[in-house]
Amino acid sequence: MLDLSDTPAGMIARLDNSLARRGETVSVTKYADDGTPTSLTGVRASVRPSKPEELIASIDQSQFKVVLSPTGNSTVLPLRKGDKITRAEGKQLNVEFPASIYVGDTLVRINLTVAG
Repeated sequence: MLDLSDTPAGMIARLDNSLARRGETVSVTKYADDGTPTSLTGVRASVRPSKPEELIASIDQSQFKVVLSPTGNSTVLPLRKGDKITRAEGKQLNVEFPASIYVGDTLVRINLTVAG
């Protein structure tokens, strides 16, 4: 049963459920300081175009908002500028602005602005 409580665990459970139903499968590649990549495939994500009101000087129409869950993604976290998201059709997107969302001390969501 889905955890609907107003706790970090409940927030993650609802996000996981939403991504399972409405998300798409992507690959995430994180680059170490020496350039060594670590990839994780089969990651569920929400990938949406940036809204017109979000298009400011540093954001253009080829940018997307990506939402990831922390569930099962610890090998590639934290993400940073320059890491990659690859969509199922093979389009590679560069992480431009990563944001880790915490409730208390628990990571509950990863919001990314990506370009590509």
